[in-house]
Amino acid sequence: MKSMKLLIAVCLALVLAAPAAFAQKKEDVKIGMEEITGSVQDTFAQHFKKQVEAAVPDWNIEIYPVGVLGDANDMAEQVMTGVIQFDMPTSHLGSFVPMVRIFGVPYIWSNDMEVNKELMTKSPALYEILGAAYEKNNMKLLAIFPEGWQYWSSNKPLRNLDDFKNLRIRIMADPMLAEIYKAYGANPLQVSYSEIYSALQLKQLDANIQPLFAHEEMSFYEQQDYFTNPFEMPFVSTFVANLDWYNALTPAQQEAIAKAAQESVAFTITEADKMNSERQKIMQDKKPSLTFHQLTPEEQAPFRAKAPEIEKKFVSMAGPEGQKLLDALRAEKEALEKK
Repeated sequence: MKSMKLLIAVCLALVLAAPAAFAQKKEDVKIGMEEITGSVQDTFAQHFKKQVEAAVPDWNIEIYPVGVLGDANDMAEQVMTGVIQFDMPTSHLGSFVPMVRIFGVPYIWSNDMEVNKELMTKSPALYEILGAAYEKNNMKLLAIFPEGWQYWSSNKPLRNLDDFKNLRIRIMADPMLAEIYKAYGANPLQVSYSEIYSALQLKQLDANIQPLFAHEEMSFYEQQDYFTNPFEMPFVSTFVANLDWYNALTPAQQEAIAKAAQESVAFTITEADKMNSERQKIMQDKKPSLTFHQLTPEEQAPFRAKAPEIEKKFVSMAGPEGQKLLDALRAEKEALEKK
């Protein structure tokens, strides 16, 4: 009799526990990043995860730093095919979506980063014209945000075009960047992100271009003496979802994603400003001999004079819609600057 009562009690416990166990099962949703843990992209991803999981409790957001799921191109392919749900591609995505190379065109942005922030968060040109190009490649463009100005690091001061003659400068796998530095007279070299430090250490590179936080977190400053902000371009990240997956979501889930993306952009922009300022101080404290310089408008002029020929290269890669995007973005920038 006791055995029968025990069996009944165990069965009842299992029945009562089953709904709770079932309720705890969550759907895994993956975000791929092009940067390491603790980076600006990670700041965005962590904030987005927190916001979305609060709104959609049956999702478990998993964040994958660069290298875990492959390199940047691997993750771009994975989000386009639906292997992962979200990705944070930068200008390298131009190999799939040529119009994304707009982020590698020099001197189309304002010297006022506040103008650039508003453009990236609200620009109809970017979210409509560029967004349509993303959708043709099965991606939903959800957000665009700057990670700070791109700084040249170098073994000598870089102030004019003569300083770039035969300069071996590391660039991302973006043909727009190659065109820029060839126009300056440099020798642009594509080196894997994880191999930059050793290339600098072995004197295989003379210069590098990154936002300040990356120069610090990857310790590139240990091998370079000069840092220069040419106001050439911000480092820009985009945040995308697989389009088929996104379109299959409920309106409430889509709204939660859109709201979280907007809030995460605002949060990340503020944090990126702090991070770049703090990282510059860290580098200066650890290596007081470092020199930081911002090109004056007069110093920028010879570099700006090269921009039109780079724009022609962009249009030849991106086509008529690329010209439309370029013109619309410039008009929006000029209107904001007048304010």
